[in-house]
Amino acid sequence: MKPEVLIAQLGLEPLAGEGGYFRRVHTFCDGEHALGSSIYYLITEQSFSSLHYLLTDEVWYFLEGSDIEQLVLHPDGSHSLTVLGHASAGKPTITVVGGGCWQATKLLKPEGWALCATTMCPPYEDGGYRQGTKDLIDLYPGCPRLSEFLGEEA
Repeated sequence: MKPEVLIAQLGLEPLAGEGGYFRRVHTFCDGEHALGSSIYYLITEQSFSSLHYLLTDEVWYFLEGSDIEQLVLHPDGSHSLTVLGHASAGKPTITVVGGGCWQATKLLKPEGWALCATTMCPPYEDGGYRQGTKDLIDLYPGCPRLSEFLGEEA
């Protein structure tokens, strides 16, 4: 399947800044208060989740497509790189990125696409988002591949 078909079928839109394609599919509420939210998120050869910072935890679910790799820069200066993919191939399908970390997710190989979903509690809000810049390279000198996860605007 081509990513354009998924974009149309799922009603996805380009995600400004971070990259990729998304659509919010559910907001968890307790009466008037939003408690959390879930989105579809599509990574393509041309567009991925570039390094960004969120205040709260985000749970990622790999749904289908090509394997992806997720870089997380932790507040203590360390980093982790996790490959997500098909459970039937022995790969993890769920990760939790802690709030206060920088994160980015892209295709493991520069081909194909990957459909994911994410959940955040409390729900995503623009005020808790920061786009990563080249300044992170100096802050995380032990992460040799960091520049690969920066967006074009960095």
